[in-house]
Amino acid sequence: MIVLIRRGCGRAVLRLFVISGVFLVVPLLGAQEQKSASPDFHLTAAGDAIIVTPASARRDDPAFMGVVNALRKGDAAVLNFEGTFASKNAYPVSDSAGTWIASSPERLKDLQWMGFNLFSVANNHSMDFGVPGLLDTIQVFQQNRAAFAGIGENLGEARAPAYLSTPHGRVALISCASTFSAESPAGEARPDMRGRPGESVLRHQTRYRVDAMTLEALRKMKQDPHLGLGGADSDQTVKFGFDGGGPVTFELSEKPGVVTAADPRDLAELTHSIRDAREMADYVVGFMHAHEQVPGSVEVPAQFVVEYAHAAIDAGADVFAASGPHVLRGIEIYKGKVIFYSLGNFIFENDLVIPQPTDLYRTFGLGLDALPSEVFDARSDHDRKNWPAEPKDWESVVADVVFHKGSPVQINLTPITLGYGLKRPDRGYPRLADAATETKILQRLQKLSEPYGTNIVIDNGIGTIVIKPSSKPPS
Repeated sequence: MIVLIRRGCGRAVLRLFVISGVFLVVPLLGAQEQKSASPDFHLTAAGDAIIVTPASARRDDPAFMGVVNALRKGDAAVLNFEGTFASKNAYPVSDSAGTWIASSPERLKDLQWMGFNLFSVANNHSMDFGVPGLLDTIQVFQQNRAAFAGIGENLGEARAPAYLSTPHGRVALISCASTFSAESPAGEARPDMRGRPGESVLRHQTRYRVDAMTLEALRKMKQDPHLGLGGADSDQTVKFGFDGGGPVTFELSEKPGVVTAADPRDLAELTHSIRDAREMADYVVGFMHAHEQVPGSVEVPAQFVVEYAHAAIDAGADVFAASGPHVLRGIEIYKGKVIFYSLGNFIFENDLVIPQPTDLYRTFGLGLDALPSEVFDARSDHDRKNWPAEPKDWESVVADVVFHKGSPVQINLTPITLGYGLKRPDRGYPRLADAATETKILQRLQKLSEPYGTNIVIDNGIGTIVIKPSSKPPS
């Protein structure tokens, strides 16, 4: 038997057998087919994208293209698109999160060019332009054949997984937000009534733990007939009912503090979607937009965020990622799966979003003759406060989760910076961090991850987490 192999660029490889004078030609797998047969799968993940300007303007920047190349390692690449693609026919709502975000549909094409193919869309800006703006956003994602999750024309659609088919397997994404306006939650359809367009949300309950003296003072305040404060009490708790919100509960405790818990119904519905996705896809990603924190530290998530992250893994998620607080939070390896409690910002052009409604100008005492730059200067006191003055808001990572035989085995973390200290038009897009900054970012992430027992090894500007097989598989 004679075996000859001929290789060609972009062509199938041929194996030629000569057996007993008979020629048999059998095609071998080409380069793409060989890659597809590999058992490995890569998921790259980033945080929030508030995107205004085109990516094409930065294609000649090696530090920006380094970030793009890191993203493109992924078979699937996911982030949170923060904002809307609202058209001129949509109106700004009266209750927003401080910036009314309407991006051009061309910016979705920029994100796709960079490598993103999975989009979490549930966040506190999803309804900045009400139902019409939300429907515009859905239409833009659909027209560009982009897999997106977290919003829909009713609750069922908002809760439903989005699916992406890749050469290495099918990926599901389930998205929700815990930070949202009162009008944002999608409504469930009934046989006799349409559902309400909106987003998938995770509500939470908060209990304030106080000592006996404080609880008694609260009880006396509630009993004052001039205040008109309602709500049921017990020996251990005092509840206050305020206009426009649910009851606020104070409970007796030897140790003061704040305890949060996920709303049981929302938690059940979200994990139900994750269990469904587990049966319908090879890989499952849960994404959450959550600003909530423990008191005193924006870098530590509230307890209910951890509760949902663990529940998502138990229900079948391989990776749980969060965004929202504009800073990095720790990384946990839970039962052999991956939890990013916040991936911070990825594109942060908050101060370039124009136009803005009168509401924002009036917040800072500005009239109809004021210019956009003036309202942004007033909001940040000329970059001396809020996010322009916070270096951590402009530092993050791109995470590459490597899978082998269906399970995550390693995480590679590429540090990025978004231009802290630069002028408004020059900041907001990611670039590879320089040597000093990349070490600072990774060391901070090391410290934030230590409470979860996660070890990040720093070598040559990249952070690496090796995931050991878990003896406790997800429920």
